[in-house]
This record gives sequence, structure tokens and C-alpha cells, in this order.
Amino acid sequence: MLTAIAGSGMLSFSIALNAVSMHGTCTVVFVVVGAIIAFLVSCVQTLDKISWIGWVGVVSIVSSVITLAVACGVSDRPSAAPQTGPFEVIVKASANPGFVDAINALNIIIFAYAGTPCFFNIVGEMRNVKDYTKSVLVCQSAVTMVYLVIGSVVYHYTGQYIASPALGSAGVLMKKVCYGLAIPGLLVGCIINSHMPAKYSKWNHIHLQW
Repeated sequence: MLTAIAGSGMLSFSIALNAVSMHGTCTVVFVVVGAIIAFLVSCVQTLDKISWIGWVGVVSIVSSVITLAVACGVSDRPSAAPQTGPFEVIVKASANPGFVDAINALNIIIFAYAGTPCFFNIVGEMRNVKDYTKSVLVCQSAVTMVYLVIGSVVYHYTGQYIASPALGSAGVLMKKVCYGLAIPGLLVGCIINSHMPAKYSKWNHIHLQW
């Protein structure tokens, strides 16, 4: 699953580069660039040597989504809304989606917490294992709070006009700004999610030798 998430991250990285550069370069080329960078950095053997990039990713993604929320709040109208004339933002607490839309919505929630398989590797390399539970609680509480606050604010101001991915919801200029801020975080996601499954392969090899 982590390998699939890493692949998804590389695609998101390419989308971000396309959004920022507005260049005619094929998306596949940008995916290859992200894959090469992720491969080279994720080959580092231990987490303690690359754990600092996690902070880079956190600052990058959080600054990006906060910028998005503020931009949606001060914007005259969402990017996908009619650019002239009156329009209405419709916000629904519940809806009646079809099967495909319902499964898609459910998958978004599930994959929002898809980093949990990484926890096993992290606890295996912690200096003080007793801090594991506290770290997980703090991490997941902070992540959930960001999801709820940012998601609610953006949806409140964009409603049915919310873009997918949401970073493009506040107009062309802010789309470039938000994706520009998010690029390091997207790349870090690719690296971490490539690094972790490589460890599983290594440990399985060691177990087989025994």
C-alpha cells in the first residue's frame, strides 16, 4: 500500500509542477523526475538520517493549505464558479451520492490516514519506545484537527465549486502559490513512502536468512 501511495505522491508532484510552471512538458517527465529524486533519497538506510525532511514536509503542506483557506475566504468567488454574474455556493452537511461517489468519498477519508503503516518502522527506530503512544496521539490529533478545520473552511467558501485537488479552488494565481508551497511536502511524501516499504523488504530478507 505504501508503494501505491508513493506512486500517487509522484503523480501529485507532477500535477504541482504542471500547475506552477504552466509548461508544455509531459506529465510523465515530471513523474520521472519525482521518482528519481525519491529513489535517491529513500535509499538512505536509516530514518534518523532523513527524518529532518519530515519537518520540511509538514511546514510545506501546512503552509500550503492555510494559504488556500485564507485565499478562499477573501476571494470574490471560487475558481470553478461562473466568473461573471451572480452565483450561489451550496453547502450540504449530508447528500445522497451514488455508489461510486460514496466509495470515492470513503476512500478519501481512509487514505487520509494511510500513513499509519509507517508507524511500525518508526517505533522500531525510536530511541525511547515509551514515547511511541504519546507521539502517535499528538500526531493523529494534530492531523485530524488540520483536516477538520481546513476542510470545513474551504468547503464553506467554495461549496459545490471546490476543485479536485482542492489547492486549485482559489483561482489561477493562488493555485500556483499553493502548489508552489506544497511541492516540497509532496516530494517528502514520495520519499518517506518509498523508504518505508524498502525496509519491509530488507527485514523480510533478514528473516528468511535466519
